[in-house]
Amino acid sequence: MEKLAIEGGKPVSNHWIPISKPIIGDEEVREVVRVLRSGLFREGELTRRFEEEFREKCGSKYALAVNSGTAALHLAFMTMIKPGDEVIVPSFTFAASVNTIVLAGGRPVFADIEERTFTLDPDDVLEKITSRTVAIEPVHLYGQPADIKALSEIAEDHGLKLVWDA
Repeated sequence: MEKLAIEGGKPVSNHWIPISKPIIGDEEVREVVRVLRSGLFREGELTRRFEEEFREKCGSKYALAVNSGTAALHLAFMTMIKPGDEVIVPSFTFAASVNTIVLAGGRPVFADIEERTFTLDPDDVLEKITSRTVAIEPVHLYGQPADIKALSEIAEDHGLKLVWDA
């Protein structure tokens, strides 16, 4: 038997398979250059306009733009988690979904995923709820949305917050 690539053997393929490829057109490039040339990366007019339009579209009282999904999750969990609080997360997800809970002092509790969508299995979420559970973090993955209706009902029935990760 040949050595595996991770043991110094020959890789089966040198072709990298990307998970996703963003579509970046001329308009996106122009807008990024405009922001870079303005020197206002955080508090500029475009950021304020984005926050306002996003807030209105979501029907929210507030909106705050951050630099990444990881930063958004960290900020959300810092506002709601106390040491020892539990957050139910899918067993198949990106590291930030879990790391941000731990950084905020919480404890991730892994629930099974649905075979068809790779997203949280609402039935298993129900089994994972304890007196220490404060939130559920569904993750929409690879274009597959989590079961929004079922997870929203579970959260409402048990007085839990939902932190959507997409």
